[in-house]
Amino acid sequence: MSDRYSDARYALMLIDMLFMGEHDDEYGDLIISEEETDSDAEDHGDFFDTTDAEETDPEETDPEPAEPEPAEPEPADPEETDADETDAEEANPEPADPEETDAGETDAEEGNPELAEPAQAEPEPAEPEPAEPAQAEPEPADEPEPLPDEQDEVVLLEPAAERPTTSRRAQLQQDNIINLDSPSPPKKRKRLSKVASTEMGTPLAKPSSNDEEDDGMTCPICLESWEMSGEHRLVSLRCGHLFGESCIRRWLIESQRQSAVKVCPQCKTKATNRDIRCLYAKRLRAIDRTEEHDMRRELDAERRRAQALTTELATVKMSHSLTVNKLNELQLDFERLRQVLRAGGGCRGAFSDGLSGGGTLKSLSQLTSHRLYMEKNFEITREPGCRVLLYSAPHSTLVASQKSAQLLFPGYGVRFIDSPSFKPLHFLHTSALLVRDIGFSESQHLLTVASRETRIKTFDIRTRQCSSVFTANDKPLWSCGVDRNEREHFLYAGDLRGGVYVFDMRFPETILSEFPSEENFSPVINIAAVPTGKVFSNGGFLVCQLTIVKFYEYANDTALPTRLNVDGPFLSMHYDVLQDTVLFSARSNAQYPQSRFILAKLDKIDGTPVLQIKATIFGSTATPYMTRPTQMGVEDNTLVVGYLQDNKQLMMYDVRREERVQTMPVNEVVYDICPVGTPAGSYLAALTDNKCRIYKVNSSRN
Repeated sequence: MSDRYSDARYALMLIDMLFMGEHDDEYGDLIISEEETDSDAEDHGDFFDTTDAEETDPEETDPEPAEPEPAEPEPADPEETDADETDAEEANPEPADPEETDAGETDAEEGNPELAEPAQAEPEPAEPEPAEPAQAEPEPADEPEPLPDEQDEVVLLEPAAERPTTSRRAQLQQDNIINLDSPSPPKKRKRLSKVASTEMGTPLAKPSSNDEEDDGMTCPICLESWEMSGEHRLVSLRCGHLFGESCIRRWLIESQRQSAVKVCPQCKTKATNRDIRCLYAKRLRAIDRTEEHDMRRELDAERRRAQALTTELATVKMSHSLTVNKLNELQLDFERLRQVLRAGGGCRGAFSDGLSGGGTLKSLSQLTSHRLYMEKNFEITREPGCRVLLYSAPHSTLVASQKSAQLLFPGYGVRFIDSPSFKPLHFLHTSALLVRDIGFSESQHLLTVASRETRIKTFDIRTRQCSSVFTANDKPLWSCGVDRNEREHFLYAGDLRGGVYVFDMRFPETILSEFPSEENFSPVINIAAVPTGKVFSNGGFLVCQLTIVKFYEYANDTALPTRLNVDGPFLSMHYDVLQDTVLFSARSNAQYPQSRFILAKLDKIDGTPVLQIKATIFGSTATPYMTRPTQMGVEDNTLVVGYLQDNKQLMMYDVRREERVQTMPVNEVVYDICPVGTPAGSYLAALTDNKCRIYKVNSSRN
């Protein structure tokens, strides 16, 4: 058998050993049987060279060679001689005479008698033409006859004798996966080609699917592509896993809510928001939405600019309208004066009946004058801490905030004062911190209290018990207000960062609406509900912050905010429902060196809410304290009463006369002023640090 066929069989044996017989069906037709091997050996035995036997490693032969029996050399048939030599080489690595080699003895020494059977069957294919083996003899006849020693060293390379027997091979032989010593049924032999050898090689790896290619390029939580910027930008945790920023933050919140532990969604390692790190990958399949986010920011800026321009335009139109009205009034006055001059310059009374101007002057001269007289000054508590004063006409009750005087219940609360007699009544403990704002729900007999705590409490006035508690995401709530009429169950709250919340007092656990501040984050100091009217058919509510004022107008079950045309910084805001006017108290600043009391009226121009300024009253130059002025409607006039901090005076201003009509000295700081209407007349209550002053409003005609 030639080296080519021996190498092919050895390759097939290795393939079958590697795949443990899994590909017998695929390569079975390529396996060469023993009979074909012996037959080839007979056909090509004369072409073997003795150098192959010399290069054979002695260690690859059978470790227990059989001892040859002495026998006389006899001429043998070439076919039998080749078979005997093959069997002898498998049994004994040393050269032996062909005459001393016996096929039956060799098979008995190897312990496998079945090898003799294919040797006996070898002459069968040569029977029809017995002359064929002899035809192979003329080729070596031209060459010199080999010596006996060289002929003894002729070896037929068999895979079973070329490779050492190992434990794995022994196990494979026992399992009958492949056994080169046992005869196999004759099969059609095929020549190995390059294509076949390539197909019998190591199987190629299957190409990865699209899912495997996309692995690592998308967020494992939402399965969406990462972005280079924005909310879904690429981030990682401390453990090294990658996610979209918005997805992993939402996952950590949900993980803490369900299991009280924040963990990575892939490896379950503990993680916190501080472990989130933004990644800047060189190669990353992500959606670049930088331009989109930039355009969105520019769009928001343009919207704010457009809103500001709209408000400014409305203000300019309002100013233009006021200027036109004033110009018309001046023209009318000019016409009156010219008529008076033409008449000879007589007194005004002469034209009082016929001229509208005389009627106006007459009405101004006949206006009622008002003066304040102190009637009572009583102490509310010995501990300083009074800040807020509020009057409820249906309940005839005046409420003042104060510090608790009871050691068992430290904190703050409110003191009820009887309005007819102005005597202090019972005390109601409300909070542990200073009270900042108070509101009344007269139809539901409820009192709302806002302090520096993170909650607003409501109390029943009749039972003096806490009925509800409202919170807004654990944010400090500084102000509160209650709506009227069809929205009498609505409670408004303002927080420390400029946010506004709307609650339904029947469902305190739910926030109906939330309006976070977008451009100004100053605290909300006052909130006032505006009822429905001719100008605002759906009503709304005013929100006063330290630096700006907004009006939220209801439209289609939602409130649309609009910044009003008034400049701060502000100290307080007071809205009068009967007069439909609002009074602002502004601090002194670089633009306005004196404090201001601004009386205005809500109006709408081209669908935009604006403030129509009625009067601006200048006060003190220094405003170290947050004080609250008030407005009081008397007959057909409006009085504004405020505290001048630098002069320590109580000032009263007549709006119709446009002049300050009275000032009264006050030794203590007046933090809040509240009008009180009783059957006995009109009063004014002024709250100091621990006392309450009651002033009687007297009217007289000139």
